[in-house]
Amino acid sequence: MKNYCIDSDILIYFLKGNQKIIDKFIRIPSYNLYITRINYTELLYGAYNSERVKENLKKITLFLEKFNVLEYDKNSADIFAKLKSDLKKEGKVIADMDLMIASIALANNQTLVTNNLKHFQRIKKLKIERWI
Repeated sequence: MKNYCIDSDILIYFLKGNQKIIDKFIRIPSYNLYITRINYTELLYGAYNSERVKENLKKITLFLEKFNVLEYDKNSADIFAKLKSDLKKEGKVIADMDLMIASIALANNQTLVTNNLKHFQRIKKLKIERWI
């Protein structure tokens, strides 16, 4: 079975109770579901930026503990730098955090699950699935 790197938008759909996403998560063993440290950070930021910080931090922290977390390491950094250079030359730059997520997914041979196809499809070697 594939390993899936879950992007922040999909994690948020799950937290908001999207049944299609919940059903997908149920069907895939937890050891095949990953997030990046970048996604982890984005969700924490969302909690800190909310009106119910304490409540949302607790909910997010418990939720994120269920995932294997992929770190931004030396291999990811090398992939990031090459991709950013290539995309800049092509005039197809994407946000650094998205590019970091993609670099981590590529470095770990993960399929990125996202609804943000507009940006991630610019990265030719990145395997992407859309669950929405």
